[in-house]
Amino acid sequence: MAMRDEDFGSALTLTETDGGLWSPPMAAPVSKSPDRPSLYEQALARAEAAEARAEELRSAELTARSEAGAWKSRFKACRQRLSEAEQEAKDLRRAARDVPSLLAEVERLEGLVSEARAGSSQFRMIEALHDEIARLQKALASKVRKGATGPLSRENARLHKALERLQGQKDELAALRAEVSALRKSERTAQTARSRESVRLGKALEQSQAQKDTIKALRAGLRESRKDAARLSKQIARLDAEIAELGEEAATAETLIETLKTLRAQNVVLQKTARASESQCKWLNAENDNLHWSIWKSLEHRKRLEARHRDELDRLNRTIAWERSYRMRSWEDRQQAVVRPLSRRLARLRKTAERAKDTIEALRQRNARLRTEAQGLRADVRELRAERAALASRVETLEGQLDKLRSSRAVLSKAAFGSKSERQKKPGTGRKRGQQRGAPGHGRTPRPKLQEKTESRDPPKDARICSCCGKPYVANGERVTTLIEIAVKAHIRKIERTRWRRGCDCASSPLEVTAPPAPRLFPGTLYGTSFWARFLFEHCACRRPLSRVAAWYADQGLPVSPGTLANSLKRFAPLFGPIHEAILAHQNRAAVRHADETGWRVQEFRDRGRSSRAWLWTSVSPDAVYFHIDPSRSAEVAMKLFGSTEGTVVLVCDRLSTYKKLARELGGKVILQWCWAHQRRSFIECAAGHVRLRRWCRRWIKRIAKIYRLNDARLKHYDPALPLERQTPAFGAAQARLKKAVDKMFADAEAELAGMTDKALRFKPLRSLLKHREGLCVFVDKPFVPMDNNAGERALRGPVIGRRLTFGSNSEDGAKFTAILQSVVGTLSMNGIDVLRWLEAWLEACAKNGCKPPDDLSPWLPWTMSEARRRKFSAQE
Repeated sequence: MAMRDEDFGSALTLTETDGGLWSPPMAAPVSKSPDRPSLYEQALARAEAAEARAEELRSAELTARSEAGAWKSRFKACRQRLSEAEQEAKDLRRAARDVPSLLAEVERLEGLVSEARAGSSQFRMIEALHDEIARLQKALASKVRKGATGPLSRENARLHKALERLQGQKDELAALRAEVSALRKSERTAQTARSRESVRLGKALEQSQAQKDTIKALRAGLRESRKDAARLSKQIARLDAEIAELGEEAATAETLIETLKTLRAQNVVLQKTARASESQCKWLNAENDNLHWSIWKSLEHRKRLEARHRDELDRLNRTIAWERSYRMRSWEDRQQAVVRPLSRRLARLRKTAERAKDTIEALRQRNARLRTEAQGLRADVRELRAERAALASRVETLEGQLDKLRSSRAVLSKAAFGSKSERQKKPGTGRKRGQQRGAPGHGRTPRPKLQEKTESRDPPKDARICSCCGKPYVANGERVTTLIEIAVKAHIRKIERTRWRRGCDCASSPLEVTAPPAPRLFPGTLYGTSFWARFLFEHCACRRPLSRVAAWYADQGLPVSPGTLANSLKRFAPLFGPIHEAILAHQNRAAVRHADETGWRVQEFRDRGRSSRAWLWTSVSPDAVYFHIDPSRSAEVAMKLFGSTEGTVVLVCDRLSTYKKLARELGGKVILQWCWAHQRRSFIECAAGHVRLRRWCRRWIKRIAKIYRLNDARLKHYDPALPLERQTPAFGAAQARLKKAVDKMFADAEAELAGMTDKALRFKPLRSLLKHREGLCVFVDKPFVPMDNNAGERALRGPVIGRRLTFGSNSEDGAKFTAILQSVVGTLSMNGIDVLRWLEAWLEACAKNGCKPPDDLSPWLPWTMSEARRRKFSAQE
């Protein structure tokens, strides 16, 4: 294959080393011997460089193959041109073989033409004789009228017969004259055709061949005419003799004699004309010779062209063969020049790896020696620890003095400017962000459900024609690439309903029938269900304000007033109300629920002379989420959410007194699991602004983190389908470790709190820990209960983002709408259902049901719908 330097790109650069071979750039050697990790990293870097180089060689090979394909196509084109030239040369040789026969045929035709010209002079002479005989006939007729003798009458009759025969011959001569004129025209056509190429000469010869039979017939007619002319001359001689004998009887005989003399003189003139015709024939023969010479010169020129064309083809073949061999040798030399340094480099890498093994062994020995030295240093460390303890006590005294000066400022700074996250800073691992080199990638995400739209793209017509020979390119397969596009655009749905009139006289049948109208979600509106589904999705799922939703519609070519969207919110509460109630009814049967609340604003409350402050309550179960907005935060609202619980439920929540009152009023139906994240927060807030409490705070935070880890390890062996006494031994061991750690934590808290006054800063978080011990330890005996209320916190995150964008709700109806739709959207998202697809189907069903929700809700709830319907609404479809 032929390859060029440009095909390798700028990355293929050979550098000179000690051995004159290529090698990747390397750092300068250092005097200090590298340790095992650095040697490993260097070997890994060299291996990666070798892999990159191999990849460059592969790409270069692909480029060379493509160039070889191009040269192959060019060679095929040249070979085709050579075959065409050979075929043209064969045609020329075949035409040259036919030229002698064509020349012979031209000579024969020219002879026929000359004979025809000679015959035409005889025809003119015969015609003149015929005129003279007519004049003599008139004279004889006048003689007869004057009383000629009988012999003249007989001769006159004989002459009449001869004249009749001559009249017939005259007609034949006229036909011959017409044919001779046609021959003259064909001769002129033949003369012009001789000056053209040999291909057209063949056509002219074919036309001449078609006239061959006509010339033969003319020749036969000429022979007959000559015989008749001989007979006529004999008759004229006999008439001369008879007129001489009648000289005494008719005085007009002398006139006849004079006429004969005149005829003889005219015959002499005719002979001169015949000689002139012969000279003209000679001139035509000379012209024919010139024509033969021109044809011979054209044949010689064609032979020279053929020879020169053959030489050019031979030179082209030699050039192609030389170019091909030169390119192949050049490519092989470059390939060897690249492969040899790589092979030598790989050998060097193997030797380096062997030396690295020796270095690793030496490092192991050195490590063992350092261990022995470390044992001798431990005694020194003990002494340093004693000194450190003395210094720590002194530092603690100094820190206590500084806390009094910094505590107030630190607390205020934390409240105003502190981070909202409680996540502790972790020491860095030194690992770079993103995917690590050498780690396997996940590749492109397959999307088999996307609809494909095929587009054909062809190069311009002038690019599909060879610039050298002008032949068109031939189709050679196709290259397929893909792009993912999204097109969302509003359109008008025009529905044409055909009217059918009754064709009979039956009065019981309706006069006219037509298809029912398309169902509308709201009577009198121009917007279809897809419009309202998209509006609900953008406003509730994407949490866009109404003004931004209206702007988005305007961008799609559908201007809508934000007031129109705001006035339609109250219409959706009756449509989604049954779903909202079904979610709460489903949660009342759950064994574990999360509860939380956050602030909300209802602007309509200000018109009543009170604050716009309200509360957004949430109830989260494993497969559903329920929201409720209320102006109160009391236990009555909590009773609305959790008072209808069926059986006993574990409520994971924070330490708000509302939930404590709820548990007292419901008796044993509600078991409170306090959130460990809130308990952890108590220790963090206690140490804020107090430097001397940081280590104490970190110690308790680490103990809580240990409880989390032990619980996670226990849940790996937990089977929810089995009771605790029938779990695996691994679960029993993990359960024992967890219970031991929890009991030790509370024991340490009691011991630490016993020698502490209620005014100490550490008193409040420890007392809260011991006070809520029963609620904090529910998860120990019930593994299915979570340790914290993070699920409830995460459920509130989306509505809180919407609250910051929209500043809450304008009216109570808007607050009710927000709670209902956020419940529906949150539940669908929790179960992996496509919200937009579900909204479109639900609103379509409501429109078909007379603008009311369907009576049967089981196909629409995630926990009652069939698996096939769930796949239909899933986001993966």
